[in-house]
Amino acid sequence: MRIGIDVGILREKARGVGFYLINLLDKFSQITKEDSFYLYSPHSVLYNFGKGRNWHNRFGTIPLPGSFWLQTQGKQFIKKDKVDVFFGPAHVLPIKLSKNIRSVLAVHDLVSVYYPNTMANYNRFIHNLFFKPSIKSADHIITMSEYTKQSIIDYFSISPDKITVIYEGVSEKFRPYQKEEILSVLAQYQIKSPYILSVGTLEPRKNYMVLLKAFKQLKGNFDLVIVGKRGWKSQEIFDTISELQLYNRIKILGYVNDNDMPYLYNGAELFVFPSVYEGFGLPVLEALACGIPTVSSNASSLSEIGGEAVKYFSPNSIDDLLKKMQDVLDSSEAKKSLRYNGIIQAQKFNWEDTAKKTLTILKSV
Repeated sequence: MRIGIDVGILREKARGVGFYLINLLDKFSQITKEDSFYLYSPHSVLYNFGKGRNWHNRFGTIPLPGSFWLQTQGKQFIKKDKVDVFFGPAHVLPIKLSKNIRSVLAVHDLVSVYYPNTMANYNRFIHNLFFKPSIKSADHIITMSEYTKQSIIDYFSISPDKITVIYEGVSEKFRPYQKEEILSVLAQYQIKSPYILSVGTLEPRKNYMVLLKAFKQLKGNFDLVIVGKRGWKSQEIFDTISELQLYNRIKILGYVNDNDMPYLYNGAELFVFPSVYEGFGLPVLEALACGIPTVSSNASSLSEIGGEAVKYFSPNSIDDLLKKMQDVLDSSEAKKSLRYNGIIQAQKFNWEDTAKKTLTILKSV
């Protein structure tokens, strides 16, 4: 089968949907040798996938933004390559493809529908322009949680039969490490123990304001380490750190190489994920796989992913978050139980299963 895939998101350092696509492509290259893959992007990407005659890069030659390039020159490439099915891993498909080309769309969340004010203006514009037509034109939709599937059904009136839930996986490198294995990486980032870790782009949807205010009241000698690059409306976070006089207790690392992340998880006393909305919530899964006690908001899909291995709080309640953090940090028994249950929960998710199920859908359409 000839499978076309939009890889334009990998022109930049991967995060979120980028990690999803990287892991899928890596596993595709391992589990099938008879299928051909055609990778489309307006410019060259930062990552290489698949070797041999079954893998083909199609990079653009005209200066257009990604989603617009896909609708123009990208569509011409797709037609010329005579692909059987096209996969849009990041919410957008080429509109009005030839009827001979089937299409599968991955929908990670409905942020653009429920929280458009948390998106940068350009991203919101692109979603307004292409997201709904892509949903409507897709032959099949893959989404990452039952929560998001139901949201798509409710909002777009899509038949449940047209949507398949395929959970994301967690990389094998996210696992418990010995203390001596992580010290050099912590030193590289000038991190001193003990610390609490949170991961996610610095933007309103990630709900860092509630975390900062709860952390201010937390008892104990802990620092707070936040991994995530600056996003939409991030200045408010830095202003709040200043107002709460937390300069010396908070370290914001920005973008961190994914290879360093298992070490940062392993060094933490506690992982906190305060987000008000997620289509999946991969950082929660990564923390669980590393055996780190985890406190998460109970919003959207997060309790579906974390199961009984996570302590949950109401995302709008500073007091509830403070209590859950303090309860875990003060109890060795609670930490031991969360570590054990977290590792067991994370074992339910792996990228090979995700890739195999995704490939099955691509072939079935």
